[in-house]
Amino acid sequence: MKIDEEVILEIEKRRKLADHYYDNFRKYYENKNYSKASEFLWGSLNALVYAIGLLHEEKVSDHGKVVDFIKELADVYSDKEIEGCLASAQTIHANFFHDFMDELMFEDNRKRTEKLLEKLVKILDAELKAGLKK
Repeated sequence: MKIDEEVILEIEKRRKLADHYYDNFRKYYENKNYSKASEFLWGSLNALVYAIGLLHEEKVSDHGKVVDFIKELADVYSDKEIEGCLASAQTIHANFFHDFMDELMFEDNRKRTEKLLEKLVKILDAELKAGLKK
């Protein structure tokens, strides 16, 4: 697929949004406000998944689609760790609404969610690079 300029601009916008959300996550995390930190960590993940979805000509726009799309990426990239990290990310997302995590639980899920974010950034960069070469 040849990537047009409009898609590139939207991907750049979503990448900046992911970075913005991640910066906000760090602020709330440092203050041990785990509920609010959870919101921004999920938001960062959501923005990255949306950007990757654009490269697949999909608008990944709701929670169910985000989860399904990440599972598809796990299959495409034969990376079972992605699904395990996804479970932690979903727990992080639930924490925003229900504020049930203590520090230990948050730390475990945060680490795995951040691992998923790293994987998503690598996928986005690789797929964008491949798409620009076509």
